Amino acid sequence: RVRLLSQGMTSEADDLSNALIGTVHGLGVKLLKRFAFEAGVSPDVSIMADEDQQVFFNQALAMVLSSDVITKMEHLVNRLGLNKGRTPYDWRKEVKRLTDVARTNAFEADNLQESKEKSIASLLAFFSPIASTRTPQKLNDTLKSLLETTLSELRDNDDSTKTTQKVVNTLQNLYNDIHTKGALNWHEWIKITKLKPGKASKGAVETIQDFAQKVEIHADLHQDITDFITNVFDLAMSALNEYEEYKKRRGLIDYIDMEIHVNRLLNNPVVQEVMTEELDLLMVDEFQDTSPIQLEIFLKLSKFAQISVWVGDPKQSIYGFRGAEPALMNAIVKEMGGVKKEDIQEFSWRSREDIVHATNAIFVKAFPNIKPEQIALKPKREKSKDPIEQDLALIQWHFEYDGKGNRLPGKPWMENAIARNIRKAIEDKKIIQPKDEDQPRSIRAGDIAVLCRSNFECQTVAESLHHAGLKAAIARNGLVETSEAKLVLACLKYILNDRDSLSIAEIMLLAVGKDIESIIDHRIQFLETGEHPARWGLDINFIKKLKQIRKEITELSSSEILNLVLETLEIRRIAAAWGNPEQRLSNIDELSKQVLQYEERCNRLHTAASLGGFLLWIAELAANELDTQGSGESPDAVNVLTYHRSKGLEWPMVICHSLEQKLRDNVWGIQLVSEATKVDLDNILGNRWIRFWVNPYSDQIKNTPLENKINLSPAKAKARAEALQEEARLLYVGITRARDYLVIPTRKSPTKWLNRCWHNDEDVPTLDANSHETSWVWQQ
Repeated sequence: RVRLLSQGMTSEADDLSNALIGTVHGLGVKLLKRFAFEAGVSPDVSIMADEDQQVFFNQALAMVLSSDVITKMEHLVNRLGLNKGRTPYDWRKEVKRLTDVARTNAFEADNLQESKEKSIASLLAFFSPIASTRTPQKLNDTLKSLLETTLSELRDNDDSTKTTQKVVNTLQNLYNDIHTKGALNWHEWIKITKLKPGKASKGAVETIQDFAQKVEIHADLHQDITDFITNVFDLAMSALNEYEEYKKRRGLIDYIDMEIHVNRLLNNPVVQEVMTEELDLLMVDEFQDTSPIQLEIFLKLSKFAQISVWVGDPKQSIYGFRGAEPALMNAIVKEMGGVKKEDIQEFSWRSREDIVHATNAIFVKAFPNIKPEQIALKPKREKSKDPIEQDLALIQWHFEYDGKGNRLPGKPWMENAIARNIRKAIEDKKIIQPKDEDQPRSIRAGDIAVLCRSNFECQTVAESLHHAGLKAAIARNGLVETSEAKLVLACLKYILNDRDSLSIAEIMLLAVGKDIESIIDHRIQFLETGEHPARWGLDINFIKKLKQIRKEITELSSSEILNLVLETLEIRRIAAAWGNPEQRLSNIDELSKQVLQYEERCNRLHTAASLGGFLLWIAELAANELDTQGSGESPDAVNVLTYHRSKGLEWPMVICHSLEQKLRDNVWGIQLVSEATKVDLDNILGNRWIRFWVNPYSDQIKNTPLENKINLSPAKAKARAEALQEEARLLYVGITRARDYLVIPTRKSPTKWLNRCWHNDEDVPTLDANSHETSWVWQQ
């Protein structure tokens, strides 16, 4: 958030009324409108919405995509095993992300060309050189021959163990593939090297495994990597040019354009003169989330202002995926001579004393590059003043598996255990001191938040809460699949087409309460009458009312039709009677919001809005898993959300889930690489290139020569260091959300995330594994 105050104000009220207060984007729009001539934009400039930007970019990308390029890219995706993940791989998103990174960092065509060449060279440097004496065809033919020979040996050696038979099945499938396609995918070569037959058959597979290790010298592997990276960069450059032309023809700009325009605008002498004369005070909030181009804008503005105040917390910079760089804040602080004592926040007003001391103890170690006095806070909520009925603030829920074997159970065992303990905490009436209430009271479900690392984990926790008899307030997709949305959409489809027998059947099932057998019998009896198809269901009062609504919608918009259906047919009352009324009513409200968003989008894009168009639009959202349900927040629903979404919020009880997760120090994909040893505040956007590496071995990468080499590289060391700091900041945000109780759920598996933040395993607090609920005692 940015605030600019002009000079010459006559009163405090005038200061506020004339100040430019808002987000970077909001401020940018105001500056562009004021200096439209100097910026070369329309005085009525408006910024396209993010979802519109994606539509326009897709149209631009479609203009540069030929069928040959699409076929080639899909072939490379398959060869490189990129489509083996849980979610489908879309290389177009990589192209889009590459263009966004390029634009936000002011990369020109020559910068991207250089980045492409460096990306290819730096990745191929980890591979063995191509064997010039072994052509790709010769290598493929040899592998095919070895597959045949190995299979023959394994079948003839009388080894009937399960492990060996599993190897035989794998090799047979690979032989079928290479016989059909002429070559194996690269992860399949690596899979051969990891086969583990029974002891009696190890010798039979040694030859083919040794040969499969030679995949690194395969010329086609090098070429596939080169072609994929080349195509992504080339498509990005072509799409960028087409996208810029597309916007120019329509007089459009997006948020990235706005930042670029404002950054250039502040170089204009006329603008500089006006800003120097008028600008008195510059205030920047949430500075830790600043991107490089935003920092450049702030630095230019600060030269015009008499006073600049920048407020931020480097420990809460958690939006690296949006372009924020904590190093930028550190560079500014260093340039200004460090943080002064009077500018450091001294107290924690939110959390109880033990939570504050625990936070200090953990994160003074987790942030070794920040002085302890900039981390450790003093608690305003002293333990001596806590309600006598309150339990200790720091709680460990340790769960022991009583099943057979040493293997830990998978999901949702841990989530189910957490859900049961949440229910117990509510039943035990743990005492909290609400922020805006004078007296302590018993905890409610809505006072509790479970923080997870991913949306997928949030969904798992929500399901576990449901099975434990608790409601969950969670923003999740699947709106179209809910019963209430199905009923509403069935009504709208019927209005669009009164012969839609499937919609009529859904209405009978959901609104009238007929079972499926009765609906089928009803349909058969109707067909035997030979009546017009549009008359089916008219003997049911609900559908008769819906038929009447069809006559009243001639000049109504989609949103007006939806509201008419909801009110006339009392769908909210019907849905509420199914149970869980808060969530169901919230989903209906969300559907109402979606139809308004659809109409607004049509207005922005100057296209006609229609009921049919809305139905297609909501179906497309569902296909892309973007049909978000209502959060269903209420005092009776446990809050389930990611650590990222929790920033800026607080709850009486916070449960930090996902502490067993591995470090996300991935080197694959798009990374912005700086070749400068330190941030140059006079050239923030310079000395950088975009690195794009693709993993050719998919899920078989582990323990390969490629992985081993990368793990020893400076790129991996940098990725690990950045990931460790990102994790520390994210966990700091999570832990500091708690007001009365901080809960750490554990089981036999170590809490790797918490341990990594500690940076020293021997200093990790010992948690009593034999106790169902224990508390920690910390010293400041």
